[in-house]
Amino acid sequence: ERYVDGEQITVAKFGDGTEQNFGVMVWSAGLSPVNFLEKSNLAMERGRVAVDNYLRVPNSKGRVFALGDCATTSESLPPTATVAEQSALYLADCFNNYHSKFDVLDKKNDNKDVPLPGDVTPYLMPWNALSFLNKLFCDSSPEFQYKNRGSMASMGFGGGVTDLKKSDLPGLKSTMSGQASYLVWSSTYLTKQLSLQNMILIPMYWFKALIFGRDISRF
Repeated sequence: ERYVDGEQITVAKFGDGTEQNFGVMVWSAGLSPVNFLEKSNLAMERGRVAVDNYLRVPNSKGRVFALGDCATTSESLPPTATVAEQSALYLADCFNNYHSKFDVLDKKNDNKDVPLPGDVTPYLMPWNALSFLNKLFCDSSPEFQYKNRGSMASMGFGGGVTDLKKSDLPGLKSTMSGQASYLVWSSTYLTKQLSLQNMILIPMYWFKALIFGRDISRF
């Protein structure tokens, strides 16, 4: 910070020695791969493990898989929660219905590749209660299929944005914002919690923020 003509100015200093005065700085930065991946000797693409259409790591005889933020497919899917969730559900079906039939501990199979899975229905519906509709709206395939459920974000308490224009979900392809979008976002957020305790506590935290404001203290 410095003072110019009695006015306090905030200054950003860059690595090359240059400076830039600013009022509000928005910093968008990527994440570097963790050391575990860097030292794994696996094939990497832009800091992520390259996998095939079955989420298998190449040259692993079908016994090593990668998913989520650490993996990238030929489609270059974004490192978002919905991609990770659908990848995990796909692999769960593969393990339970197909891969479990192959005994990797049997020495006779040491030099054999794990057989490819059979047909797996993609998880289009965001809620388990509607999972029976997946087979109605999706074609099954042995390969992993990502289904776009739309995008949404909270823009502060009572506000949000939702974009369903490119969604694979059945229904109106539109966008919305404001309180209606916040209601959609908060409802979806709650249904994704893994415990009843969190489903109860999170609305309580929201209510506290509404009455007393958001806690921005640091320790």
